[in-house]
Parts: sequence; structure tokens; C-alpha cells
Amino acid sequence: MSATQTGTRRQRGVSPYVVLLIVVWMAAMAIRLIPQFMTALRIDGHITTVDNYIADRCGTRLGPDAASCLATAHDKARTQLRREQARTVLIIVAPGVLYLLCLAPAAVADTRRRRAAKRSRDAR
Repeated sequence: MSATQTGTRRQRGVSPYVVLLIVVWMAAMAIRLIPQFMTALRIDGHITTVDNYIADRCGTRLGPDAASCLATAHDKARTQLRREQARTVLIIVAPGVLYLLCLAPAAVADTRRRRAAKRSRDAR
């Protein structure tokens, strides 16, 4: 006999182990990545700070050429910093978002299954 036929019901809910794993992942990644959040850039696979990036790009230039190089380097560094920050946030919250995306269809399927079981019981 199945659990439904005997009158007892197995509850399907959020697995506490999955939620615990997601919380541990998010905490560990936040602790690891947040200290570099405001200044870290990934340039050619290497992590550097915004100041070091600008110094590397424009450190040897003088005169009016240096001013235009600094402006260009600041703009490019700002764009790359925002991109790196978006990746950081995605790495931190991705498991939670994926779990929620999987949880919604599972809840819909469970609701349909319960309605079908109720209809079949009422038809008897």
C-alpha cells in the first residue's frame, strides 16, 4: 500500500539540507568576495585594483596625453568594475535563484497532482 492509500501523507517540502547548503554557499562566497567588491578588476585573467589598472595604463604618459588617457582609463575601469560586481553578485546568489526556479514548477506539479487525486477520489 502506498502512503496515500493508508491515510498517512508524506509531506514534500523544502529540504532543510538544500537550504542549509545554499546558505553556507552564499555566506562563504560573500565572505570571500565582498572584501574585493569595490576595487577588484579582472584584466586578462588577473585580478588587479582600479588604481593599479589606471597606473599601468597611463603611468608613463605626460602632458595632455596623460589627461585623456586617465579619463579613458577611468571610464573603462568603471565599466569593467560594474561588470565584475555583477558577476560577483551572480556567483553569490546563483544557487538560491536556481533553487527557486526549480521549486516553482515542482510546486505547480504537486498542486496538479493533488487536484487530480482529489478528483479521482470524488469520482468513486
